[in-house]
Amino acid sequence: MAMLDTLQWQDWLGLAGACLMLLSLFLHSFARGQAGGRWRALLGLAGAAALLPAAWLAFRAPLFFLLVGWVLVCTYRLVRGSAAD
Repeated sequence: MAMLDTLQWQDWLGLAGACLMLLSLFLHSFARGQAGGRWRALLGLAGAAALLPAAWLAFRAPLFFLLVGWVLVCTYRLVRGSAAD
C-alpha cells in the first residue's frame, strides 16, 4: 500500500491512460468487422494523451515519441473516418 501513497497526479493519469489504450487495443483485436472504429480511435487517442504528461515529466524519449505517434495515428483515423462519411 505504501507504493500507492507515493504516486503523483501524472502517475494516476498515466495509469488511466494505459488502461484506455489497452482497452482500445483489446477492442481492436477482438472486434468483428469495422463497426466502432471511431470509438476505438477515440479511446486510443484519450489514452495516449493521458500518458503523455507522465512520459514527458520522466522524459522517457522512446515512450514519448511512441505516444506522439499513437496520437497522430488515432487523430488521422478520426479525421479520415469523418471525411469518409
